[in-house]
Formats: sequence, C-alpha cells, structure tokens
Amino acid sequence: MVSNTPASTTIAELLDDQSRTVMQAKSNSELVLALFVYKLCSFTWLVEAAPQMIEFAEKVGLETPVYYVIRNTFFRHFCGGENPEECLEPMSRLSRSGIDCIFDLSVEADLADGSPSQEQQDAMAEKITRMTEHSIRTASQGNSVAGAFAAIKITAFGAPALLLRLNQAIASLQLSFQDHQKLGKVDADGVEAIINKLLPTDSEEHKIMRTQVVQRLRQEKLSLDRIEFTKLFDIQGPYRDIWWKAQPGEGLLDAEELEAYDRMIARLERVCSLGQELKTGIMVDAEQSYFQEAIDYIAMNLQEKYNKRTLEDNSGPVVFNTYQMYTKSAQGKLELDVERAGRNNFTFAAKLVRGAYMVSERKRAQQLNYPSPIHDSLEDTHASYNGGITFLLSKLQVFQETTGEPVQASNSPVVFMVASHNRDSVILTIQEMEKNNVSRHAGVVHFGQLFGMQDPISYTLGRHGYSIYKYLPYGAIHEVIPYLLRRAQENSAVLGGVTKERALMAAELKDRLVGNNISRKPTVPRASTA
Repeated sequence: MVSNTPASTTIAELLDDQSRTVMQAKSNSELVLALFVYKLCSFTWLVEAAPQMIEFAEKVGLETPVYYVIRNTFFRHFCGGENPEECLEPMSRLSRSGIDCIFDLSVEADLADGSPSQEQQDAMAEKITRMTEHSIRTASQGNSVAGAFAAIKITAFGAPALLLRLNQAIASLQLSFQDHQKLGKVDADGVEAIINKLLPTDSEEHKIMRTQVVQRLRQEKLSLDRIEFTKLFDIQGPYRDIWWKAQPGEGLLDAEELEAYDRMIARLERVCSLGQELKTGIMVDAEQSYFQEAIDYIAMNLQEKYNKRTLEDNSGPVVFNTYQMYTKSAQGKLELDVERAGRNNFTFAAKLVRGAYMVSERKRAQQLNYPSPIHDSLEDTHASYNGGITFLLSKLQVFQETTGEPVQASNSPVVFMVASHNRDSVILTIQEMEKNNVSRHAGVVHFGQLFGMQDPISYTLGRHGYSIYKYLPYGAIHEVIPYLLRRAQENSAVLGGVTKERALMAAELKDRLVGNNISRKPTVPRASTA
C-alpha cells in the first residue's frame, strides 16, 4: 500500500475520472449491485414515493416480499449486516485497502405521537445501551488499520421529549445571554436578571445560595463570557441544584426530568468508558435541530471527561461530536467549542458533515413558521464546510509553531474527521494538511464516507496512507429502513448523477466478461500541487 507519495500524486488520482483502480477490489456481484442501486436512485419519483410504497405494503401484509427486495439491493449496498458480527467481514475486506470502519447501529428516535411511560422509555434506552456496548466490543476485535469507531445517537439513550425540553432550556439561556451581554460578557446584574426570569424558585435555601453567587460576582467585579456563563449553569456542575432542581411547573427543568437526565448520562458514560478501555472511538451523530443544542451540550461534557490530555496517556480522544456545517450557526459553534476545549485542557474532537436532515428540517421550519436553520444556498454551505476545515487545520499549525512539536493524536488540541463525499473538500483538506505540515500519519485528520458511496475517494485515500473510515450501518431490516430512505432522499442527486462512475463500472464488467481483465494503472492528469 502506498503511504509516502507526494500529496500532489494523491490529488491527481482523485481527479482522474477514468481510473478503474478502485474496481480491482470489487467482485463482479458487487459491481452489478452498485450499478443497479445507482440506477434506481436516479429515479427521483421512486425515491420520493418509496416511504409511502413501503408503508402501504406493510398495511396490506406485503412487507415480506418488499423487505426481501430491500435486503438484496439497498440494504446489501449501504449496510454491513443485521448485527455487529456480520459487519466483521466487510470490515476485514475494507482494511485490506487501508480503510477503517465506524460501526453504526441504525436505530433512530424522534418525537412520537404516543406517550410511552418512563419505565418503557428507560427499558428501551437500556436495551440500546447494551446493544451499543456489544457493538463496541465487536468493533474492537475486528481487523482495522488504526482502530475502529462506534457511532451513537443521543436520542436512543433517553426520552426524545426530555432532549427537546433540555434543548429549549439551553436555547433560552443562550438567548438571555445575548440579551444581557455587553461586549460579549454578562455582569452580575445580568446574571441576576436571567436567574429571576428563567429559573424561579420557592426554596428559601436556594434563594440564599443564589444571592451568594451573585454577590460574589458583584464584589469581585466579575463578568462572564459565553463559556463561563455556560459553565455556571452547567446541569452537571457544582451549582446544579440551586439552579435546576425545581418543582413541576417551575423553571426550565423539574426534579423528575433531572433524574431522567442523570440516568441518560449514566448510560452514555458506560458506553464512553468501554470505548476508552477498548481503544474504540465514540462518534456522536448529529440529529434534528430541535435536539441539537442538547446533543452538543452533552457531547462537550463527555469530551471534557474522556478527552483529557495527559502526559501519562498516549491515546487520542475518545468522544467525537458532529457539526452540521449546512446550518447557519455551525461556524460560530465550532470556534466556541475549540476555545472551551483549550481552556479546559481537553482535545476537541469533531466530525464535520454538510448535513443529513435537510428535507425534514426545511419541512418543519415551514410548518412551524420559523426561519430555516440551514444555509440558503449550496454555495454558502460549501463555504461553511470548507471554512471549518481551514479553521481547524490552522489550529494545528499554531500548536506546532508554539510548541515546536509535531502534532499527533495524544498531544493535539484538535482532532477531526472530514466526513464528505465532495471531492473538492477532500482535495482542499489534503492541500491544507501539506501547507500546514500536518502528517497524514499523525492521526489528527481523518476522512469519512458512507459505506456504498464514493468508493473512488475512499480507496484512493486508503491506498496513499490517509486515515479513511467508512460508516458501516447495521440493524434489523425494518429498523434500518428509515436510515435507507434518508440516504436515498438526501443523496439521490449524488447517487443518480454518478454517470461517469456507472460508465466505468459497466466497462469494467464488460472487460471481465470478455476476458480482457488487464490491470489498469490510473492515468494521472496534471493537477495543482498541495
């Protein structure tokens, strides 16, 4: 496997639209399946009608033949199997091409119309926790190049309704900070006003303790910036009870909700502790915007606990959070979280994606008559995504210049994954790594694509020694269908538009069938150097 070639060579191969190198690792059946799935995804009407067609089939008792078709087409192409053990075979196959895996239990939760009891919600969350622990153990035992990941969705570890309430509470505090800040800071008077408005209490003991906090701020003439303000009101912090432990109907969260929150955090810490023990990373997935503030809040607290930088520990960060760069708030959030990690001496670990909930987010914004959180144009999304890449790489350059040490996973202030199917963004990352003297072997910049998509990028990066991961979803067929539908909806334009790739696959199959299976070296066009 090539690992020390110039960056310009890698870029040239990425730009070579006539290369069939990736296909040499594919069997005839894999090529036929890919051609068939890509062709189906080119039919927009089919992708849009698929949810209704599946729902109708389930209602009239035809789910068995429908599931059979899905299992042998979309499921085979986009998923690793129905359980973690079935994922080990594709994991091993990918590792031979320098590609690692992210195990993804594809169970999605959302706000439901029904009202399951607290006991039912806890039982389901406990089941998901055990399944995730099993996934981590299995992933850690598989063949990998640099170690595996397990992806998690926070909504699976607690009640979505609780996360919605927490999301609203965090958003209210952030808006109040904006309303009372002066030059980016809130003084004692502002803190007192926010407490009285958002966090009322009838407890005399709590009133006294709150007054003491405000008086200290006033006496020491302290003003809090956004990070310090968030820390003061941390639900897992030392002042938790005097702010948050309210009776039902009081404040932003009540005592019962806090107990449910604690149970959710305990489950997540079980998973993260196991990942830390088995050297398997935990990738926190992004979800819908009405959960995302709560998810980010929880993920950053987990990072602060599990991503501490210490001289005794040579391992890299455990917990990665996902940033959806198609949102208008993403860049500011990225910068704020990097600053928080630096102040508190833990590694900021992120996965950058453009976004996966565009259809549902815009639909919800329209229904509830609020501004869409998503960038208005594709160009703005590209600028946001690429801006995130250059920002994080600049932090790595500053670290190396300041310390005089080469950056590596164990000492880096930032570790991140460029999870993108966009060739231009991948090339930009390679160029910026070269410009900032960040080694592809340092373990601080990873790439990621979905299993079954953009194999030319994945296999080229793996061949040249870059850290590349495939998201490998798994689960029972009926549980994975929402994931498959979302993949088809969000990527139909991409999958249906891979005309050149489909043509190369067809040509490769034709040559194999007629016995003209000659190994082809990629043609390397002139490309801009990194």
